Amino acid sequence: MKQIEDTRTGDLLGGAIRQRGRPSTGRAMTSAERQAVRRAKLAAEGKTTLTIKVSVEALQALARFVHFKDETKDEVIERLIRTQLMRKR
Repeated sequence: MKQIEDTRTGDLLGGAIRQRGRPSTGRAMTSAERQAVRRAKLAAEGKTTLTIKVSVEALQALARFVHFKDETKDEVIERLIRTQLMRKR
């Protein structure tokens, strides 16, 4: 208990007891909502994901080619698609 005239001492029992951690904002998103936002952002930037299955031999050849040309796999595959599939016939 503190005296009424005491203006310097803090009250030990008064006020709300704060919880540990970061305070809640009430705007938390679910994992699905976060992923949808991420996909929309990537689509707006013109980036998409492609999953493919290739043989081990083709993957090893790609790794050797990437190492030889000092490029990324993304750049090599995109160039192959552009030159082989998107060429004028």
